[in-house]
Amino acid sequence: MTLQQMKYILEISKYSSFSDAAKALFVSQSTLSVAVKEIEDSFGISIFGRNNRGIVLTNEGRDFLKRIQDIVDQVDELEDHYIQRQYLPMRFSVSAQRLSFATRAFNRLLSNIDLSTFDIAMRECSTNSVIQDVSTGKSDLGVIVIDNRNARIIQRTLESGGLCFTELNQLNTYAFMRKSHPLADRKEVSVEELKEYAFVTYDQEINSTHFTEETVFYEQLEKNVHVCDRCTKIALIRGNNCFSIGPDLPNSNADAMHRNLAEICAVPIKEITDPLHVGYITRKDQFLTSIGEEYISALDEEIKELKTVLSSN
Repeated sequence: MTLQQMKYILEISKYSSFSDAAKALFVSQSTLSVAVKEIEDSFGISIFGRNNRGIVLTNEGRDFLKRIQDIVDQVDELEDHYIQRQYLPMRFSVSAQRLSFATRAFNRLLSNIDLSTFDIAMRECSTNSVIQDVSTGKSDLGVIVIDNRNARIIQRTLESGGLCFTELNQLNTYAFMRKSHPLADRKEVSVEELKEYAFVTYDQEINSTHFTEETVFYEQLEKNVHVCDRCTKIALIRGNNCFSIGPDLPNSNADAMHRNLAEICAVPIKEITDPLHVGYITRKDQFLTSIGEEYISALDEEIKELKTVLSSN
């Protein structure tokens, strides 16, 4: 049985007519009849029958049609994928924890692409989703930050998924709050002082104490606000005396449009002295493309610039 024969049968079923299907396929009726008979003889089934309305599927035919439809759909999807690649020569995807410097690196990459066609993607998501995206091949690489306290669990998860982590740099942890926040003028703050205010934290798909990119886990704090995206987190911190924890939560352009909103500042946390390990994950059997290497180079530069800015505050 050939793919073409399967397509013939699908078309005959669609029109409930050999003659109409033949016209749509630009072949003779005899060609369709021969194809159907070959398949019926090969599998020992009867696919089509006749009634006063014309051609109808038998019970065996309906089951057979369902099975070959799945096959034809998969082949069509495969063909579309590789045909599209002929017109989109550059394909690249990166998944990242909700880290601003990862997005800035992608923006830098996009600015340097000098092609008329390309197909690239930047996905901000939970830690578990980053790992899954890279493991399944949805993304070429993933950008994550690893805390010493969850390093072993993350490493085991990566190894079980056939992934490896490459460290680029280390960053300190800060509490991010608006400049009008009561603690904003401190040289450093303690976790105990922060407990008085709401902690804006990202929801995680699985156990947050193992997979969060935020060093202080929300169970340790008394007032928690859960969000899913970085824009919401920034908006809440700008509008209230709440705070966030992490290596990077920069100001957006909102300050230029809304003068009544104070900028966000970074304040070191007294109890958190261990650095965060910043890098990217890839599949162990994967060779990075030139665009992947270009993104990593941009990522490295963005991390270095961030580190300089935060250390000078």
